[in-house]
Amino acid sequence: MSRRNFAAQKYSAPTLRAWLIASLAIIFVLSAALGGSWLYFFHTLNGAHVASLATATPGPAAPPSVSPLLVTHQLDLPGRGEVFPALAASASGTNAAKDYWPLALLTISNSGDRPVLETISIEIAGWSRPQQQTIVIGPRETRSLHLNPELLPAAYTNDEIRRAMLYVRAGTPAAETVYAQSRPVLIHGASDLYWGQRFSNAQYVARWVTPHDDEVLALISRAKRWVPNGRFSGYRVAGSSAQQAAWVRQQSAAIFQALKDSGITYVSSIFTFGDFVGQAQRIRLPRETLKLTNANCIDVSVAFASALENLGLQPVIVIVPGHAFVGVRLAPGSEDVLYLDLTVLPKGTLAAGVSRAQDWMKRVAPDKVLTIDIAAARLLKIYPLPTRSGSTSVQTAAVASDLNSSDE
Repeated sequence: MSRRNFAAQKYSAPTLRAWLIASLAIIFVLSAALGGSWLYFFHTLNGAHVASLATATPGPAAPPSVSPLLVTHQLDLPGRGEVFPALAASASGTNAAKDYWPLALLTISNSGDRPVLETISIEIAGWSRPQQQTIVIGPRETRSLHLNPELLPAAYTNDEIRRAMLYVRAGTPAAETVYAQSRPVLIHGASDLYWGQRFSNAQYVARWVTPHDDEVLALISRAKRWVPNGRFSGYRVAGSSAQQAAWVRQQSAAIFQALKDSGITYVSSIFTFGDFVGQAQRIRLPRETLKLTNANCIDVSVAFASALENLGLQPVIVIVPGHAFVGVRLAPGSEDVLYLDLTVLPKGTLAAGVSRAQDWMKRVAPDKVLTIDIAAARLLKIYPLPTRSGSTSVQTAAVASDLNSSDE
């Protein structure tokens, strides 16, 4: 028997198949075990490496906050805490009054070596909207903030001086409140005007010229009896300059006659309260003047100017020491002005009013005459005060010698 036949007899086909399967199984188990070991090894090594990196090289920590002892706050009220709504409305705008103050001045000093982020809140309880602003005070920096919260509509329909409380608060991301202060303030009536030193705020008289007030509209309605066909057309496009000037005079005469027909009389009512009585004055809005049919020189002047502006004419208010009267340009932008002193009412004539105004212009030095051009004031965004219909208030009638000594 040959050796090949012996091997074939010793290992049959079924036996070889079983041996092959077993070998493959052993190889598969060993490969899986080896692969699992390598995965476990690399996972452990990688985790240890990350943990080592986290321990050895930590990320940057948030900078510590600046100690409150290094930041100081100082609150001042430059205007002694008095608020004049007619001026406060524009105190932060491009048409800000020349002689007025921010309600509050907050000075913040940072003596630390890091910047400070603060949010400043301010409110006049019941009279303004809450306002906030966020600022950064640099290392060893001092900043002064002018704080002028926006007044609510109630401030512009208020008739008398009122006490209120001002609240100022400062907070940081780390602490809601790091500084808080409250101060008493005075809210003047909407009719109070602070003239400023040497009448530097005189242009704000334009805020009292309220052409859309109901009482002004009623005055114009009564005045139509004295114009042809009951029609007011303001400045006419057609016609010569002389004809246009005559038409402006006729419309002005009609409004004068309506005022005279109402029986309006003179009364001194300029007194106001507070620490600025020498430079402040109460001016009646036209709705009050026309409702009560009495006024002083500036009261009746702004009422007349309101009617002129409603018609599309260009009125001016003239202020001389101790007195005021009105004028109207005889053409748009014209230097020819019809001046009219309305204190001749209720018995005086239009001619008498013109004569009295001309007399003032002749005897007062030009540098003592202030002319407030209402059209120019509107271009400066000095707009009418908000008005309310059907409301009047009886004001104190008093004499302030430094303001009405020349009133006639």
